[in-house]
Amino acid sequence: MMFADGGREPTAEETARQIGVSLMDLGVVLAPFFDVAEGIKRELLGRGWSSAAAEAAALEWLRGMLRRMTVDGACL
Repeated sequence: MMFADGGREPTAEETARQIGVSLMDLGVVLAPFFDVAEGIKRELLGRGWSSAAAEAAALEWLRGMLRRMTVDGACL
């Protein structure tokens, strides 16, 4: 199949490779956020919070940051 710009449709292998590369790129972008969430959890555990409460607070922070990145218009 040819596209309007004269290019060809990528093969399934090319598409799979590009998806893999994109996911690896996304992992690099998101890694610092997960690192900070782990740091928040460690800090709260050190202050005597229960594991469940520390995990919930860190997860809520992480969800908020991811929401900001996707809803507030920032690019990944």
